[in-house]
Amino acid sequence: MVLTLTLLLVNTALWFHARDVALAAAQEGVRVARAYGSNLSASTVVAERFAQRVGGSFLVSPHASAGRTGGTVSVTVQGEALTLVPLLKLTVSQIAHAPIERWSTPTR
Repeated sequence: MVLTLTLLLVNTALWFHARDVALAAAQEGVRVARAYGSNLSASTVVAERFAQRVGGSFLVSPHASAGRTGGTVSVTVQGEALTLVPLLKLTVSQIAHAPIERWSTPTR
């Protein structure tokens, strides 16, 4: 009983850490995607590389996707959290949104 509760507690901590890594990767992707003249494919590459580099084995098989709607860009990072319990699958998905940068002239 105590061992089971300990494993569940550790798995919960691993899941929260994987969520934090996925959110940080999505935010990195958004920083790239919202820049003036940037493209969405660059943002997904940056997000996936960030998740692999920072997440290590805590975020398993990260995948990023990006989209634009109106003046907003969003990047989604998905993956699976590392688990200590066999056959337990903990999915992680985080989204970051930001307005697209654009040039404007001052109004008088």
